[in-house]
Amino acid sequence: MNTTLVDHLVCPRCGPPNGLILLAHEVRDRRVLEGEFGCPNCRDRFPVAGGFGDFRPPPRGVGPEGGGAGCEGGAGGQAGTADEAAVAGRADEEDSAAVARDGSDGDAVRALRLAAALGVTQGPGLIVVPGSCRDEAAGLARLVRGIEVLVVGWGGRGVAADDVSAFVTGPRLPLRDGAVRGVVADGEGGEGWWDEGRRVLMPGGRIVITRATDKARDWVRGAGLGVVLDERGMLAGVVPLPGKGPQVGRWGGRQPKSRRPGGRPGP
Repeated sequence: MNTTLVDHLVCPRCGPPNGLILLAHEVRDRRVLEGEFGCPNCRDRFPVAGGFGDFRPPPRGVGPEGGGAGCEGGAGGQAGTADEAAVAGRADEEDSAAVARDGSDGDAVRALRLAAALGVTQGPGLIVVPGSCRDEAAGLARLVRGIEVLVVGWGGRGVAADDVSAFVTGPRLPLRDGAVRGVVADGEGGEGWWDEGRRVLMPGGRIVITRATDKARDWVRGAGLGVVLDERGMLAGVVPLPGKGPQVGRWGGRQPKSRRPGGRPGP
């Protein structure tokens, strides 16, 4: 896990504004291989072993065997800027070559399509993908310079790639509101994941839902997102910029009361 993530992480139990403190036991190239993140509020600790973080609330059992099954979904579709169009164009140009090479729609092509749908052409910033997209994560990180890709789920365990971090979590993403530029979600993943993806997106950020269903389309509209793509099984919604539409999607968990000067609890 990238050491700079500590600037964006929050306690998955307490939520904002309770950031985490990193105690690293082994670091290589600014990557935490062994260590733990701790919450100063609830005193819980979240271990990092083999570069993989565990942000599940205790008690923590042993994780499942095996990895992700691979992203599902279609291509990125139309892009909104010249840079995005160039990314989408490269995806189309490489598509037939990849099929000829290995007889299937390769990981590199799927990564290009996701990049085009996300609309992120350069860093810095964070992109969140599910564990099923572990094979595309490295491609995204190579394609979009300066981006850190966060693989969330057991499928990310064992991933070793530059600019890719991986962890498992509970029902909450351990990230600040509005911390990321893009989120990839599975259309069969459920509204809980979609809601968390919406919460952590910054204004102008996109959530891309693969294997999109009518339920996902209804959710995008209900979440106040603008639809920028809906074709070939892939749906992308963008968070309105300030003053351009409804601004929703904040941490809904329990938060400590603010304190007035003198130490008295606020309202």
